[in-house]
Formats: sequence, C-alpha cells, structure tokens
Amino acid sequence: MLWAQLAGGSPGRKERECALTNWLAFMTRNDGPKALYLVQAYAALVLGTALIGMIAVSVFSAPQVQVAASGGGVPQPAQAPPVVAFVLIWPAVSSLLLWGVLEGLRRVLPTYWHVAGAAALVFGGLFTWLTDLQGGLIFTWPYFIYALTFLAWHLRSALEGLVMTFALQVAAHLTLSVLVFAPVR
Repeated sequence: MLWAQLAGGSPGRKERECALTNWLAFMTRNDGPKALYLVQAYAALVLGTALIGMIAVSVFSAPQVQVAASGGGVPQPAQAPPVVAFVLIWPAVSSLLLWGVLEGLRRVLPTYWHVAGAAALVFGGLFTWLTDLQGGLIFTWPYFIYALTFLAWHLRSALEGLVMTFALQVAAHLTLSVLVFAPVR
C-alpha cells in the first residue's frame, strides 16, 4: 500500500494498472541481476521502437529526399555515422543530457512514470525539430526506456543510473550500426 501511495495511488483503492505499466513493471526494479535487466530492457526497447517505427512510417509521409546531381536522379542513401561516435560518444553525451532533464522533471512531476514520459516527450520534440515527425516519434520510445532505466538504477546511485543507461544505449546503437548502417558503408 505504501508503494501505491508513493506511485500516486490513493489508499484503499484497488490497484488498477494499465497493461503498459504491467508489461514494463520490471523497469522500475533494480534488485535483480544487471545483465538480465539490460536484456529485458533491450527487448522492450527494440520491440517498442520497431512497432512505433512501423506506425510512424505508415501514417506519416516520408521526408523529402535530396537527390544529388551526380546520382542521375536516384536518391542516395544517407552517410553512415562514424562508429565510435555513434556507438560510444553519443550514448555518453545522451545519458548525461538525460540525467539533467530527469533531475529537473523529478522536482515537478509526481511519479517516475510521469517523469519518464515527460523526458521522452522532451527528447522526441528535440529529435522532431532536428529531423522530422517520423524521426521524433521513433526516438520517443527509446528515450522513455532510457529514462525508466536511469530512474530505476539512480535509486542506488547516480553512477549506476548513468552506467546502466549508457550500456543500454550502446547495445541499441551497436545493433543499429550493424543492421542498418553496415550495408551503407
């Protein structure tokens, strides 16, 4: 009952959680093995991102592709990012930025679920501004998972929150680097 009160529930009220929070309940626990947590979080990240990606691509129009004059009118694929920057440096920078956003949001929002959702919207808005609506929507889910990871492990220490978030982002970016960007190289 105390947990329900801390999470925003009222005493005496029967616990009713939405299917999403039941499915992601493991994300708020930090008492198990770190490796198992990362595998489960990685699975939630990949499945959720794939689902949102399919919805975003099918519902919203594709961004306009610049056609290079030397390409003979055929759109050229985007240049792959440098592996070290994409797989190691960006996750480190992103984890630190996420920590700052979460620290600010924790002071004004009632539960970690609200904080993670608001942080995901902040990063989704940032990526929408930098790319397009499809890109922003696709980035929102991973940042929700990254935020939940940071918040769960931050309860132990800020360093553990940063390390676990960094590790999860490295796994996600390594997957993208191998599966998506490898054919471009």
